[in-house]
Amino acid sequence: MIIDPSEPGRFSALLTRYRPALAAAGGLAGLLIGVYSDQARSMIGWTGSHVLAGGTLVALAAVAVFSLAWWARGRLERSRARGRAIVARSFDIHPDDFDDDLPSDHAVIGRELRYLERRTSSSHLVVLLHGLGLDASDFRPFMNAAPQHTVGITTFGHNTAEATDGRYRAIGLATHADLISGAINNLSRQYPHKKITLVGFSVGADMLFRLAELWTDHPDRRPPISSALLLDPNINHSTMIITGRMARLNPDEPLAELLRVAHTPSSLIEFQNICEYLHKISEKDLDQIRRYAADLWEYWEPDGRYDLFVRRLERLQSVCRGGLRVLFSTHFEHHFNDVMSLARQRGLRQVFDLRRVDHFELLRETFLTHEVDTLLRR
Repeated sequence: MIIDPSEPGRFSALLTRYRPALAAAGGLAGLLIGVYSDQARSMIGWTGSHVLAGGTLVALAAVAVFSLAWWARGRLERSRARGRAIVARSFDIHPDDFDDDLPSDHAVIGRELRYLERRTSSSHLVVLLHGLGLDASDFRPFMNAAPQHTVGITTFGHNTAEATDGRYRAIGLATHADLISGAINNLSRQYPHKKITLVGFSVGADMLFRLAELWTDHPDRRPPISSALLLDPNINHSTMIITGRMARLNPDEPLAELLRVAHTPSSLIEFQNICEYLHKISEKDLDQIRRYAADLWEYWEPDGRYDLFVRRLERLQSVCRGGLRVLFSTHFEHHFNDVMSLARQRGLRQVFDLRRVDHFELLRETFLTHEVDTLLRR
């Protein structure tokens, strides 16, 4: 029966009815507590201490488990970070890397072709080729951010450490292409299950044209290329202002020509980019850069003509199993419509686009990450 204390009459009647029994129970409880007070206190103390100890042990165990999990997670993350770190590597150059005989002044056998690599579990391997006088380190921001496995190849003799190394004498465009082709094939053998995408910036994009010609002439040396992204490739001499100046540079007295290059910008951001560019290349072997620039100048046709560019683009498209994209900066906007018109006549569509960015902004990690992801999704 449930008693509602809010009904005082019924509650008082109940107390009165059971008063003798309640009094007897209270007296017995008091007697037991008095007789066994020491034992009761001991039992209460034992219970409390063990409960507290048990709680402490549980808490300590929880802290230990949490700490162990935190340490394990940190170690795993550090291990993953080491695995994702950009590592400097190199390929040894062997005679078998070349089908044709090398010119007598191209002393490359026994040397190294250097590259940077950041491995990931991605099924895509992105191979990056830099601009004139630059090196693979210009791609470091993108490589750090990219989810893809990335490799940045430094053109022969373009490392700062090689600037005063007499073993890395200037070589021509054809030998550069042979070396880079060998490097890409080496990577293909190392990672046979990864899809290779080639990304070329400026004259690095020109090198993709040269590689396509090499692979067309030597099909047995053609690696499985999935796609390619070209960033501001040259189209004729009109887009080779810096390259043309570097081709005429006197390595023994470079300052005069470098100062003339410094006067080419038409905006503050271009001036900042040129200053940074000149600072980088001034630390390199300028004779190596001059030889490379001179061969590239001979590789292209005069101003106002685009046929050679489109034909080379068609050849490159034929060696790409997947997509091909060509992105131009604002420096190419005066040529863009003419190039597009000629390319469409030749059946090249959905290949070109113009971006409202400066030439060197094409290397920004946010820009490049987006464009590479877009290409791979296509």
